[in-house]
Amino acid sequence: MENILYPNNSRYVLGAERERYAKIAAERYAAGASIQAIADELGRSRSFVNGLLHRDTDVEVRPRSVSRRPASGA
Repeated sequence: MENILYPNNSRYVLGAERERYAKIAAERYAAGASIQAIADELGRSRSFVNGLLHRDTDVEVRPRSVSRRPASGA
């Protein structure tokens, strides 16, 4: 995987920069990466990536998984 330089995450991301983020997020998500993994890679928040996927791509977002904690007494 190539090293991708991402802009400062303390400001709004608009225009071509946002399109670039959306393309990267959509590719990674379609390949099976979680929203949190993509957020970590991009240096952005989970909610930012979730918003990108919902508003800026045609990717169908998978439902959130059921709790992974084992049932009590197991």
